[in-house]
Amino acid sequence: MKKVSILALILALSMAFTGCTNSEIKLYNAFKKSQDIMSMESDTNLTFKVEAKNFPAEQQQTIEEISKMLNNSEFKMYQRTVQNEEKTIAKSYVNTDFNLGDMKMDMQVWVEADMSTDTPKLVEIIKLPSAMMSTMAPEGENKEFIVYDFAEMMNTGKEGVNLDKLTDFSKEIQPKLMNLLKDYYTKFDPGFEVGAFKGTRTVNGRSLSIYEVKLDDASFKKLVRYAGNSYLEDENTINFIKEYFNGVMGAIDGTDEEKQELSQNLDKFQQDLPQIKKQFNEFMDKFEDVKILGDKGLVIEYGINSDGYIAHEAGKMDLSIDLGAIEKAFKNSDIVESDAVEQETPVLNIEINFNTKIYNINKDIIVNMPKVDNNNALYFSDLVQNNLAQ
Repeated sequence: MKKVSILALILALSMAFTGCTNSEIKLYNAFKKSQDIMSMESDTNLTFKVEAKNFPAEQQQTIEEISKMLNNSEFKMYQRTVQNEEKTIAKSYVNTDFNLGDMKMDMQVWVEADMSTDTPKLVEIIKLPSAMMSTMAPEGENKEFIVYDFAEMMNTGKEGVNLDKLTDFSKEIQPKLMNLLKDYYTKFDPGFEVGAFKGTRTVNGRSLSIYEVKLDDASFKKLVRYAGNSYLEDENTINFIKEYFNGVMGAIDGTDEEKQELSQNLDKFQQDLPQIKKQFNEFMDKFEDVKILGDKGLVIEYGINSDGYIAHEAGKMDLSIDLGAIEKAFKNSDIVESDAVEQETPVLNIEINFNTKIYNINKDIIVNMPKVDNNNALYFSDLVQNNLAQ
């Protein structure tokens, strides 16, 4: 999925921008420390509640049928991961259990990365239900796994990728990103408290310090506006973006003309920042009176254990999407007929609840990769080559 979902945007904002109060500093430090976890296990549960109102009859019926499936669905995920102190070798296993109405869709994923050698390795192995495997390719019906070898995948197109250069660049850019976030955090001040300490509570048999990130519709919009403007005004952020794209381009065997075009586009982006900022604020102005979060807003709870790691996350997000209000906001018209009858417009309410338990932090954990070959696996690079050959 290339589009960033509203959920991902909200969660990213609530985690990345934590202000400067004492409570928020402790929460920020916990996020920072949790990045250095060497091994862990986690269990996540996700549920949905969808309600549609005032849609045309045919659309209303379709949405209600989809809503019934989602409202009776549950998404469960178990994760196990290990990495070395240098963060150059890592293995991870994820088992998902998704019940969508009467349909059961389970999936398992193994990932192995090794950037410590002269030949970097990044492999992802996916196990899908047999019914889904048969849709990947005719021969998939008798196969158990799909294998993504990213070293091979990066060289299946017209432009090759120098994985060594890309790996070296990744190692160089990560500490710069962390320094950028640290610097940005020290200056970030949206004008209100985002994270608050809620006391100590026993969760899953463990005594945890509970911190809460809470936003209503108005504070959420204020946070998005502040974040957008501060990023567009921050010279260090703009320089990092340019360095990032130049580094990625340096690992691609593109032509000099293509690299020059990227450089010109980045320069133009920097020159256009005042206009981009103006357009962003005009967009936010139009949404000022359009409700995005429902009455329950966004609430995310974090539990920090005695070692300073985040060991518990739970949250609720209440979206209220008034399609009529959105359409009206973007019509840019202040003309209203005096005898016009106010009609109820389509509204889509979506409530998302999640709960994550993180445990066995820095304990001895083993991730065993399955053995794959042409007899039991489809290789995605072969599928791509076959499509390119057609």
